[in-house]
Amino acid sequence: MTNQNIMRFPKGRTAFFLIHGVGEQNPFETVDYFAQNLLKYFDKQNLPFKLEHLIAKRRLSNGSIWTESFVRLSSTDTAQDWLIDVHEYYWAHNTENKISVPEMLQWAERTLDGTIEFYSRKENQGLLNALLANKNRKSLFTYRLRWLTIFLRLFNFVYPGLRLGLWLILSFVGPFLRGRFLQSAWKLSKQIVTPPLVNLVGDIAIYSITDRKSPYQKIRQQIVTESLTLLKAILKDKQANYDQVILTGHSLGSCIAYDTLNLLCIETSLSQDKTKSLLLNKIQGLITFGSPLDKIAFFFREVAQEGQYIRQRMLEHLNSFRVKPEFVLQSLYLTNNPVECKLEQVRWVNYYHLKDPISGHLDYYENLDNVEMKYQASWGVQGHLCYWIDPNFYENIADRFLYNSNKDGGNQEFLPQVDYTKA
Repeated sequence: MTNQNIMRFPKGRTAFFLIHGVGEQNPFETVDYFAQNLLKYFDKQNLPFKLEHLIAKRRLSNGSIWTESFVRLSSTDTAQDWLIDVHEYYWAHNTENKISVPEMLQWAERTLDGTIEFYSRKENQGLLNALLANKNRKSLFTYRLRWLTIFLRLFNFVYPGLRLGLWLILSFVGPFLRGRFLQSAWKLSKQIVTPPLVNLVGDIAIYSITDRKSPYQKIRQQIVTESLTLLKAILKDKQANYDQVILTGHSLGSCIAYDTLNLLCIETSLSQDKTKSLLLNKIQGLITFGSPLDKIAFFFREVAQEGQYIRQRMLEHLNSFRVKPEFVLQSLYLTNNPVECKLEQVRWVNYYHLKDPISGHLDYYENLDNVEMKYQASWGVQGHLCYWIDPNFYENIADRFLYNSNKDGGNQEFLPQVDYTKA
């Protein structure tokens, strides 16, 4: 039997729409990780392929023009008509160095107090019982945000003194330093003194603030709006003419991907344009990995004050994409949701790892597959980042999304969940 007979070739024209997570990300880093590991997967399959760097003219939501760079994997065999494009939505510059440590502390304390107050109400006892159905959630509710609040309080107390002391030292020894130390001593002191956790918390704090009176709400709105704008451009791209588009979000990027689809559901509910409905059929997948979506919903979702059941129902309607019915306030009124989601064809796969403190089995949402990854990693950052380099992660994605064509516009069938992590 020849290699040609045992090869599996991808089908159709696929676009992955990548959204990175928190941290000091640089442009094209997620494209690099994702495309490199797809290459390794195809090399292992002995597929004949090539990799190209392409550009496309895009518009921001305000109408200004910019140039998008993306990469394309396609076959060198002319008999095989398939391609895989890897696009990236880069948003890190929107949140970097935008929020101070005292503001983060205020955010953490307000979030903790508000969450405890909301779930302490008698009418929300059912919601609390559903969320605390397992011991991990009980631990999350009882300890984790409290520990984060304590850490920020301590850091806020010692931060000014540490930074001032380091600034004096750097200013004194500055003439004898070189390399990265040849910059403003005050700016460098902040970089050295501030631990990575504070920068990560800053991104989450800015994005999870839903209060429209906050100046950071504009940053969140801009991030989601531009994400949706780029997604629409990819869907409408006549030259690429994709058969399927798959949103792929890591860490906080999974929340942006979710919110992008949720906003798309709202816009679709307001439109009667059948052409747009056909374009929506191209969105065939949502991949979340290292995702804190359950934690975001648990701690940071916007909630109404006690007794504001009308406002609470309105907020739920506007954030209802695949939320399980048991997490919706039971009421005799406002039972019809005006946001009619048209994305039933989207196959949602959530990847998590037990050594990843950010991710987990998503229980707040319905109609998705939760896949536990089992790569070797230590608890913490390594557990949170090793999805990017795990071969089984890419094999699972390929088996679920790359060998089924959507050229006829029909919905793809859900593949049965297979534990590829044991392969």
